[in-house]
Amino acid sequence: MPKKKTQTDVNKKLLKEIKTLNAQNRELAKEVKKIKKLEFMKVFKHPIKFIWFSFLKGLMIGFGSVLGASVLVAVFIYLLSTISFVPFIGDFVQDVIDEVANTTNQTEVTHSNEQTTN
Repeated sequence: MPKKKTQTDVNKKLLKEIKTLNAQNRELAKEVKKIKKLEFMKVFKHPIKFIWFSFLKGLMIGFGSVLGASVLVAVFIYLLSTISFVPFIGDFVQDVIDEVANTTNQTEVTHSNEQTTN
């Protein structure tokens, strides 16, 4: 026959669970204190530091976006130049290559004219 749980057994089990929860609560409090001490969290308390941090973050995101886009465009143009034998796409690619070459030549001419006038 199964043994019935008495009130003292239930109380002992509850006390054990309470002790476990208290230990976990203490550990959680220690971790929260560690997080509060981090320099990163201190930045959010000072508006000037937070603005400066946000500004630097924006610069890095902008620089990364421009750099990534430049690499992707260069790879895209290179891949297009390798398929210039395809009739419709080849004409488009040749037009893009000619336009890039013309723009580069115009920039070089402008810089050389500026150097001769100085």
